[in-house]
Amino acid sequence: MAIHSISSTKPTEMPCTPCRRSAASEPRRTSSGPSTSPHVSVLRNRLNRCLSAKGLHTIITFDAQLDRPLLLKAIWLMDTQQWTEVADALKLAAQYGYCQLPVACDLQRHDSQQAYLADVRVVALWKMVGRHVEFGGNYGRFELFDQPGGGVRALRDAPGFELDINPPLPPAHPYHPHIIDGNPPVRSSIDPQGDSWTAGAEVTTDASVSAFIMRVIMWPANWGHAPVVLVDRHAHGGVLHGLMNHLPHQPPNGCSAVMAHRFDDMVPPAECRTLLLTPFDRPFVAWIDLIIPSETNTVCVRVVTTEPPVGDASDAFKDRRPTTAPLVGGLLGNTIADMAIYQKQDQGDDEEDEDDDDDDDDDMDGESEDELDDIGGDGGGDRQQQQQQQEKEG
Repeated sequence: MAIHSISSTKPTEMPCTPCRRSAASEPRRTSSGPSTSPHVSVLRNRLNRCLSAKGLHTIITFDAQLDRPLLLKAIWLMDTQQWTEVADALKLAAQYGYCQLPVACDLQRHDSQQAYLADVRVVALWKMVGRHVEFGGNYGRFELFDQPGGGVRALRDAPGFELDINPPLPPAHPYHPHIIDGNPPVRSSIDPQGDSWTAGAEVTTDASVSAFIMRVIMWPANWGHAPVVLVDRHAHGGVLHGLMNHLPHQPPNGCSAVMAHRFDDMVPPAECRTLLLTPFDRPFVAWIDLIIPSETNTVCVRVVTTEPPVGDASDAFKDRRPTTAPLVGGLLGNTIADMAIYQKQDQGDDEEDEDDDDDDDDDMDGESEDELDDIGGDGGGDRQQQQQQQEKEG
């Protein structure tokens, strides 16, 4: 069955108004017989209207020489499917320089409509565009690989790179009440290692497939970060408590995206939120990581950016990354923001930035694990020490 033949038993999203069949695109009828097929140019115009209506004309493209059956497939994909999450992931990848927009959609990736609908929506769509995301070096492309008998692997077609799509979550799991059918949670054990990927790492549950995709896109880049600070989630008006309790799929005000994931195998499990501070059209990417073990009130807060460093290596983060620093206070408030941005970056972190060393992310993960191991109590003593240090530096 062709993709454009919409199944009567599978619900689809309502088509966008500009893409609905108009009188101009109806088959022409003659007095002597049944209707004839619309001209290919009419279908191409309709496809272009669909792309423009959904704001995808600068993100997704199709071969200009598509024949009628493939044009109908493309129109069905644009007319009935939600592309928001995949479009945001592609914009993020382009921001890192991993792809050039618009990317070509591979209509041959799924053999039939049944094959397309057998996957959850975001997985099915990413299969058609993900190979255009090229990380470079040994990281390769962001491809998804079908497995015999079902299932999918990410990044490498090798054991250990399987994705557990929509795994069973206990009712008490924080993502259980927020499962989206077309973009469900995903569990994996994939992690960056050196300048490549490794499998068999700590098991991570992402709140959605799109959160996993965007988190992977952010891994290989060369970035720098302020030292981790520990803050009680209920302090300073409870701003961190509010951010950690925010819906896992909805970006807080002032953020372009949110990626929620959880280290379920840790004892105790740790909840993580990555909050993207920069719009997708900025020349760099900045975000805040919030990490909290489930049995404490202490949140690890770290500010991360790909903004090139300036000034002296001994300067505070706010001086080394002067465009990123003002973005932090808008989300965290000035008190918590100052704890992070007034600290000095580690000398090694600056050297890695300047040398374009991709091992920076491994060091960052190690630092995060050390901080989680050291957490105890409510973090109040650490916070007071940070404020005292800030006053000295001010």
